[in-house]
Amino acid sequence: MSYKLVLKPEAIFDLQEAFNWYEAQKTGLGYELIGEVDSSFEKIIKHPLHYTAIKERYRRLKVNRFPYLIIFETVGNSIIILAMRHTSRRPKH
Repeated sequence: MSYKLVLKPEAIFDLQEAFNWYEAQKTGLGYELIGEVDSSFEKIIKHPLHYTAIKERYRRLKVNRFPYLIIFETVGNSIIILAMRHTSRRPKH
């Protein structure tokens, strides 16, 4: 099945906030985060049901090299990215 990726506004905000923080720490680090998130999106698109289920219909994937979880759900042929959560600040996900 071919999946379409949809980012919710909260996920976009989370990603922008993380990008800005990492870029302020070291020039280029924000772009490294984006690269890892893109790789994570590709993994999710290939095998969306492979990742840890939370609260029945939601799933999560840890981003490589960065302390973030991508929270998503699959609805039909759409993968909806709901949020990106820092693993230390919001541990309940």
